[in-house]
Amino acid sequence: MIMSFWDSDILKMKFDQPLPNAGDLLLAEPLMSDTAFQRSVIVLVEHGDHLGSMGFVTNRCSNYNLNEIVEGIECEEEIPVYIGGPVHRDRLYYLHTLGKLIPESIEVAKGLYVSGDFDTIIEYVNSGSPIKGHIRFFLGYSGWEKNQLEQELRNFDWAVKGLTDVARLLTLDEEEAWRNEVSELDSRYLLWLNCPSSTLLN
Repeated sequence: MIMSFWDSDILKMKFDQPLPNAGDLLLAEPLMSDTAFQRSVIVLVEHGDHLGSMGFVTNRCSNYNLNEIVEGIECEEEIPVYIGGPVHRDRLYYLHTLGKLIPESIEVAKGLYVSGDFDTIIEYVNSGSPIKGHIRFFLGYSGWEKNQLEQELRNFDWAVKGLTDVARLLTLDEEEAWRNEVSELDSRYLLWLNCPSSTLLN
């Protein structure tokens, strides 16, 4: 008989979360039912009391490389494209550390930028300059309507964490990225690290 050993409600750490700011991370509770966000590390690029919120799932790799969806890529390196969220998956977005090298970039946290002149980004890629840890490309983004994210925080769906390592955010993938960020939370969250990816055990 298959039984659920883990109680997903128990794993919702019911601690008050600080209100997030642009540049903060949202770490999904380990048994989140929405497959788009399971064990996700989201960086917020927009958030305000009277606005909705926008961010990117940084650790969910798609099946595409950049040269498959963007014309003019001459770099021989395979550059993965990530799934930033369920909204507008037909559009390409990017986070980077290049700052003033990319005109019109917007700084969302110290050393982390979003958007900027796309032609300059392509020139950077084609020049053979380092990509890993410096630029990450996304299809789609994660969005919340006004007060929606606050409600999810009250429901303990997310842990809010400050961004401490930009290079790591733009380097690690999948479960490893989530576990690294969770490990820096309050010790009360260690239970999350011991939770299996599935609640069903024989």
